Amino acid sequence: MESNSIDIDTLYVLKLTGCGLSLSPNSKSLRFLKSLSLTRVQVVPLFIKKIFLHCVVLESLALDDCSSTGDFTIKGSNKFRTLLIRNCGDITLITVENQNINTFHYDGQINKIKFVDPIISKDVILNLGIATSLQHISERHDLIELLRNVQILSINNIVLEGLSPKYVDFEHIDIELYLPNLKELQIVIYGLSFVNPCDFILFVKNCPQIERLFLDLGNYAMEAGSYWNSIEKEKLENCKIEFPQIKLLKVKGFKKLELEMKLVNFFSSRAKWLESLIIVSKDNRLEIELSDVITVSNTTILSTYRQYEDKSCVFPKHGDL
Repeated sequence: MESNSIDIDTLYVLKLTGCGLSLSPNSKSLRFLKSLSLTRVQVVPLFIKKIFLHCVVLESLALDDCSSTGDFTIKGSNKFRTLLIRNCGDITLITVENQNINTFHYDGQINKIKFVDPIISKDVILNLGIATSLQHISERHDLIELLRNVQILSINNIVLEGLSPKYVDFEHIDIELYLPNLKELQIVIYGLSFVNPCDFILFVKNCPQIERLFLDLGNYAMEAGSYWNSIEKEKLENCKIEFPQIKLLKVKGFKKLELEMKLVNFFSSRAKWLESLIIVSKDNRLEIELSDVITVSNTTILSTYRQYEDKSCVFPKHGDL
């Protein structure tokens, strides 16, 4: 599609699926465009450069299932605020050179995104896949800085594992990540994972203003191997952390397994102002009793639902990852 064929001065939003956009050198037809969404489009580096050259007031760019023949750079003006990248596995590397991005949603490999300058994002999704040569997020200072001022955050177990304390060459390493402004957190577990209750708890501990917590425990049991039994189990039993700001806790994929019970009861018993606890079971035949859950507040409302029968109408702002 030629940009000259879009001769509309009032065009603010453009969505293209399965077709390209050819930008003519002297075209002014997209000068007022504010939002551009590309799905299943091949984007070459020169095309991305032209996008920001022609769309001078562009505020939002979404790339979904796109491919590229090379690396490219996202710049944009000081009006550019939102960058959404999903399922662009064929792109080698995306470099971001814009400090004004307020919303950043990324679904892909950790080694295919890079930030040149630290940005202050308030709304972040990091849904990372396992890279061939696993690079932990703890080694990526640009992504750590991305999270410093976040207010709404969704992550998966790859991110949680990468930010959890660990032993490397018999040395205990803590990840210093403090999120003072975070209000809502969603953690989703995909497939088999090495996370345990302490990983969740220690992450939330560093979010002192968190009010809404969503946990999706996935299809499998949490890690209960030698590391949990020899180190983390005792750490959890001796933990004195409180969560006075949490008002809502919703748990999906609940299977009533031992570590899941420990995790849910730890949060519910340490959140003295908890208003609502919602549990959605993984198995439609699983019954959740009131006696299964410990709460310290007499005003906490416990709601339980079977899978596919969730009528709570309470969902994370990012929806399901």
